[in-house]
Amino acid sequence: MGTRKIGVILFALLAVNLVKPQFSFADGGYFTTYSHHIEKGELVFMLMNDFTSPSDAKREEGQENYLSHMLEIEYAPTNQLALEWMTEWFEETGGDEAKFTGFRYEARYRLFEKEVPLNPVLYVEYEDLDPATRYKMEVSGWVTPPYEEEEAEEPDRERIIETRVILSQDFSERWNAAFNWINETDTDNGITAFGYATGVSYRLYSQEHEHAHHFRETAEKPAFIMPAGLAVEFIGALGDSKKLDFSPSRQEHYIQPSIMFHVGERAMLSAGFAIGLTRSSDDLVRLNFHVEF
Repeated sequence: MGTRKIGVILFALLAVNLVKPQFSFADGGYFTTYSHHIEKGELVFMLMNDFTSPSDAKREEGQENYLSHMLEIEYAPTNQLALEWMTEWFEETGGDEAKFTGFRYEARYRLFEKEVPLNPVLYVEYEDLDPATRYKMEVSGWVTPPYEEEEAEEPDRERIIETRVILSQDFSERWNAAFNWINETDTDNGITAFGYATGVSYRLYSQEHEHAHHFRETAEKPAFIMPAGLAVEFIGALGDSKKLDFSPSRQEHYIQPSIMFHVGERAMLSAGFAIGLTRSSDDLVRLNFHVEF
């Protein structure tokens, strides 16, 4: 059974359980897109896991099905600033290769504490990664560039500075829409790869209803898994500073639906899949587990 079919079945099975109200984390369950929500004092531990079936283009280069993982710790010292540390690794399902691939350090700063139109947020991340890294936190640049690349020895490490411009708007207590413009600059050659992530999320119940229900449920009996929200994202690449272009046959583009659940009082489970929309795109089943303190 292919990854896409597995993802569809997983998503359908989870959707059947959408029967009870529950509150969710403010960010709406996005996998790749960031919204403007930052909550002072929030400390979150997150384990992110992907099962990936590589595209035909990557299989031709020798890639096989693999599992990739990222462990993330996030802390928000204010309502405008969030700081994160991440580490990642992967293993091929056939057992031929497994590798720890490196670290990421991230900061997001919300320009205005109060709600304003589009609520702009600035994002910067430093990546120190093995070139073989596999976890798909975002996509950018080219899979097959439309120009001749200069022959160069592959570096032992990739040191990337990623920046984003994040625009996000709540349309009610339940609906959010967000857009991220992504820039990834290689510190060795100075080339910047471009990408995008955009999404819409829906909280199943308003915050007031969620909290009232949560306290009632907690008093009666603790719930194990209860639905919290739905999201759908589009993510993809837009070329680089050598050639900025939308050329799907040479780039990765995905549609990414997901469901978020509450697991107990402080933990969340997000499940979804990324469907590749081009020949250069992979197919992924995604599962994130995070705990808030």
